[in-house]
Amino acid sequence: MKHKKPYQLDLEQRTLILRAQGVSTLLSAEDLARDYQKLVAPLLDDKWGLLLDIRQWQPSPQPVFEVLRHLVSWSFAHNLRQVDVIQPNDPLLLWQYLKSTDVERPDDVLRSIHDNETAARLSLQAAGYL
Repeated sequence: MKHKKPYQLDLEQRTLILRAQGVSTLLSAEDLARDYQKLVAPLLDDKWGLLLDIRQWQPSPQPVFEVLRHLVSWSFAHNLRQVDVIQPNDPLLLWQYLKSTDVERPDDVLRSIHDNETAARLSLQAAGYL
């Protein structure tokens, strides 16, 4: 039986699309970081965007947060300049996102939180990433 990862990654033009699904463990967060960095490698010479869908994410253990904070810092250092988040209905999950991405953000990085994918995509299109 093949293990299903608690995330899905896709690259669309100059945007990484990350859909978090289920519970993240320390091991799966480390896998995510490796897969994420490998997938965005072609984008790192210029500004790029992230569409983050956390509607299906579940409460995850605190050690995951540190891995995600390192990944966010790495992303900012490698030209991530716009993050559009599709928020979950559960305020606890939005809090988890905010805590797991709580790092120093460059002044030119835009982050927007949306209720649906259409709004997130329109924001990334307006910025020229999609």
